[in-house]
Amino acid sequence: MASSAAYPDADENLEAIITRIEQKSRKIETLLKQSKPVEALKTALEGSPLKTRDERCKSANWIVVHRAMMAIRDVDGMFNSLDPEYYDILMK
Repeated sequence: MASSAAYPDADENLEAIITRIEQKSRKIETLLKQSKPVEALKTALEGSPLKTRDERCKSANWIVVHRAMMAIRDVDGMFNSLDPEYYDILMK
């Protein structure tokens, strides 16, 4: 389930956030190699650092989300399989 609980504090150590984004990126690459692009997108959206104002964190997270999105060929199917809560995260 999508949640920003993984990043509860906007003032959290930025290096810790970047480290988690890097770990998430590796997991997404594994899912993409397994031909699971929708699952990769869900993983990319989960725990997104929505409260941070640090551009480095925002950029690193966007790269991960973008990578997962670009692997999806059936956009309609993707939206049908996502829970509505992911829509909000995706738009942010």
